[in-house]
Amino acid sequence: MKSTINKLFTLCLMSLVLFSCEKDEERLVLRPGAVPTLAATANSVELTAENKGEDAITLNWTAADYGIPAAVTYTLQFIAEGGDFESAREVEATPGMLSETLTVAELNTLAVQLGLAPNNEGTVQVRVQSSVAESISPTHSNVVSFKVTPFLDIIEYVSLWVPGSHQGWDPGKAPKVSSVKDDGVYEGYVNFPDNKTNFKLNPAPNWDNDFGGTSSGNKGTLVAKGSDLQVDGAGYYLLKANTNQLTWEAIKTSWGVIGDATGSWDNDQDMTYDATAQVWKATLQLSVGEIKFRANDKWDINFGDDNADASLEYGAANIKVAEAGRYEVVLNLANPGNYTYTLTKL
Repeated sequence: MKSTINKLFTLCLMSLVLFSCEKDEERLVLRPGAVPTLAATANSVELTAENKGEDAITLNWTAADYGIPAAVTYTLQFIAEGGDFESAREVEATPGMLSETLTVAELNTLAVQLGLAPNNEGTVQVRVQSSVAESISPTHSNVVSFKVTPFLDIIEYVSLWVPGSHQGWDPGKAPKVSSVKDDGVYEGYVNFPDNKTNFKLNPAPNWDNDFGGTSSGNKGTLVAKGSDLQVDGAGYYLLKANTNQLTWEAIKTSWGVIGDATGSWDNDQDMTYDATAQVWKATLQLSVGEIKFRANDKWDINFGDDNADASLEYGAANIKVAEAGRYEVVLNLANPGNYTYTLTKL
């Protein structure tokens, strides 16, 4: 009799445990219902530098339904048309909101990051991802497309113009070197296509004042209204000037891409200079990894991207390649202090 009672007690206890487990399982299982529905306030946006602080576009979506009350995180995922959402640029929405507004400056940065060329219309695609926990698969909305014409966001620094034999001695159309810190130290990149180039450095795009000076070995001193400065050897030069110490120097450069995404941190993939577009270009097969740009197969002059905003800084962080493929890589050093790049998947 006692044995029978013990067996009944054990059976009841096991039933209670199983019932409890079933209840716990029911509490943990989420049953997504409706996924978000996304809409945009515009299907075409033209961006301008003059309106950087203004609103460009607002994205609205309906709430996701997970079958229970839950704190949902919404993330906007952006790609260029034909891209892969696995390597999307992401913007996390404001908590508790079902909309996100991007300013002209924010959308312009995003478009450039996605590889859209400044002053050319391209298509951006976006979806909203909803999630409640790492262990639960996120849901995704419909994809919305809209046209964007980004601009090249150029900061106008204090500059010296570089008129000379390389461009017909016209200061109004001359390239520039700039002082980013406005401290009398200038630099910029200038293409000198001839074996010998004579030039001057002008504080304005006219002949009211200019610096000439002495030249020896592609460097020398600066003298107000002095003799022509001279560079020997055709090439693409990093041109430096110091109006405090009255010195100048020109360093010939050729550019390449290096990194594990190219296959090696030891060997550069050479780029070719396009004199018409004033950019360096290369078409490369890139793997998932990182790259940098460097001059003359050395680390003395190299660029990375600290803010992942397609703007380059000397010696900065490696540039991430999120998706393998064939890319057109473009390096733009034509605007002193505003050095940029694009990676466009072909």
